[in-house]
Amino acid sequence: MGQVPDTQSAGYLIVGNGRLSKHFCRYFDLQGIRYIRWSRNSNLSFKELSSDINKILLLVSDDQIESFIKTNSSLALNTVIWIHCSGALSTPLAESAHPLMTFSHELYDLDTYRRVTFVTERGRSDFNLLFPELPNNSVNIDPIQKTYYHAWCSIAGNFTSIIWSEFFRRLEKEMGINRREAHLYLEKVMQNLKTNSDPLTGPIARKDIATIEKHLSALKNDQFIEVYKSFLKVADKIYLNNKVKI
Repeated sequence: MGQVPDTQSAGYLIVGNGRLSKHFCRYFDLQGIRYIRWSRNSNLSFKELSSDINKILLLVSDDQIESFIKTNSSLALNTVIWIHCSGALSTPLAESAHPLMTFSHELYDLDTYRRVTFVTERGRSDFNLLFPELPNNSVNIDPIQKTYYHAWCSIAGNFTSIIWSEFFRRLEKEMGINRREAHLYLEKVMQNLKTNSDPLTGPIARKDIATIEKHLSALKNDQFIEVYKSFLKVADKIYLNNKVKI
């Protein structure tokens, strides 16, 4: 039988075994923060580990957060602080701090973790009260903005990842171009987004309707024509004054 963890010397109980949980554990290790980790596959029960813990960091899927707290709150201290990191959920059952960051399977270095900005809820506990050991910057938003905020996080991060992944795949599989040849292009797109208030280039920026129509023709048998059209509908209103026939 393994040794029972010293819960009294641990500051946090981290619940979960997913990607975000692994990143938090890595950050806490690098920062020298004592914690215990629990998941449903753990040998010890949640009750054994939570009885002396003051803060429980709940890193599970959004649809499990509230039900987990309701089921297990009687097992923890009455004064325990429940914390979740969902970008979309706002609940009176727990505090929240959403990392404005993407987390890959590869763990990061300490400097990267320290640079992550956390988003908390206005009117609730500040980040430095939830995680006084961490030096991260934080901002707060109104709870009613959370779902809207998180939707834009998904648009900016997830949607662009799909497009770039597909672009690289098309280069290699259909055109015989190694994806490395496009890495500089990606780097400069990101650099322009970071440093330029008007980073748009290409036919939309030039109001080159003829080229846009050629693109639509070239993509007519491609499922991504719907993506092109969707973006174009928005861009047409903003940049082209409704000049494109879609």
